[in-house]
Amino acid sequence: MSNSPSQHLIIAEWILERGEAVNAHDASEKFGIPNNREHACLATMERDKAITTKRSETTSGNARQYDYDNTVKKITVIAIDRDKRARRKMRPSYNDQQYPLYPVSDLTRAEKWE
Repeated sequence: MSNSPSQHLIIAEWILERGEAVNAHDASEKFGIPNNREHACLATMERDKAITTKRSETTSGNARQYDYDNTVKKITVIAIDRDKRARRKMRPSYNDQQYPLYPVSDLTRAEKWE
């Protein structure tokens, strides 16, 4: 799977279709993503206002008593607001027509700081 900004939305759709709680390890196996990036996707999913999630934590069965991190975070997607997602696509946060990008490597030091 590519490293796209909408990666968490694709994973949210999968969790919603699945209908049960998913941890980062399950999703990383499904999509072939490293575990640390999957943790970031789940955190982004929780912060996204278009996705309604429910978080639960379970104690790992193979965790030893002295382990500090013996809980596994699981996320269930309850709903996805498709209207908010459509509005995001219509109004991007960066207006490239009004503020076109240009390379700064050609500019002098004084011009870069204007």
